[in-house]
Amino acid sequence: MRSAKYSGAGSASEVISITETAVPAPGPGEVVVRVGAAGLNPVDVKIRAAATDFGPIRYSDRPGWDVAGTVADVAPDVSEWSPGDRVFALAAFPAAAHTLAEFAVVAARDLAPAPAVWSTAQAGAAPLAALTAWQALEAAAVGSGQRVLVLGGAGGVGHLAIQLAKARGAEVTATASAAKHELVRGWGAGHVVDYRDDQALAALDRFDTVIVTVDDTLPPRGAVAEGTAVISITGLSEGDRIRLGEWGAAPVERILVAANGAQLAEIAALADAGEVDVHLDSEFALEELVAAQERVETGRVTGKVAVVVDPSV
Repeated sequence: MRSAKYSGAGSASEVISITETAVPAPGPGEVVVRVGAAGLNPVDVKIRAAATDFGPIRYSDRPGWDVAGTVADVAPDVSEWSPGDRVFALAAFPAAAHTLAEFAVVAARDLAPAPAVWSTAQAGAAPLAALTAWQALEAAAVGSGQRVLVLGGAGGVGHLAIQLAKARGAEVTATASAAKHELVRGWGAGHVVDYRDDQALAALDRFDTVIVTVDDTLPPRGAVAEGTAVISITGLSEGDRIRLGEWGAAPVERILVAANGAQLAEIAALADAGEVDVHLDSEFALEELVAAQERVETGRVTGKVAVVVDPSV
């Protein structure tokens, strides 16, 4: 089968190749998925560039975590999945998973039925970002009537966080560049602020929850008050954590997404109910993985980038 491979640290054009390798077999509790599409995320390009573990996230020269496709084979002890089932998953994260290939081994517990209303490219692009958004909202216990601010509302995690918060009954405000405001409103944000408009940012008042999806970004002062939950997916400096604590934020938390098939199944149900959609910035073939990673590295992706491995799946 075709499989992406890294040769070491370096730029995408220097280290990425598509090689031939053996089709994997499932071990206990595992399923082999015929890969239709896989998503790319900022962590993919960061870990490729360094060729080393990224904190608890394990580096592998065979990349990929997001996956969507059909079940090709199952281990004898797996009864919940059968060949032909249409599935998607965040496989093994933060351990290595090797999903940028024509076939991938995935733990049965990490799989969920793919949304019927999503294309395979959308399903492949969604898992890491969708679960990150879901788990961030869970960490803040977001519920009906709460006010939520999403910093980076046009990004992969941000555009899904808006929709998932809206599905929970929250009132959502988001930041985005002016050119993307109409899109962000379409995803359910009742108010959108240009992230470069200091006056508009300063005018924001207290939110129940702030979801930070952008590197090196501190929430606007007015958005944080006693009891505001600040959840970051990118990490906060110690100085920022101290400042947020002085402002009264509680909790101030950084989350690392974890694979979770049950949560993905809940997201799929919301998708099929018309409450969550995946915006695809662009689609690339597996052989175009260099260009796909270079697109992610621009930092200007709207929604998600998908790598289509097999258009027939």
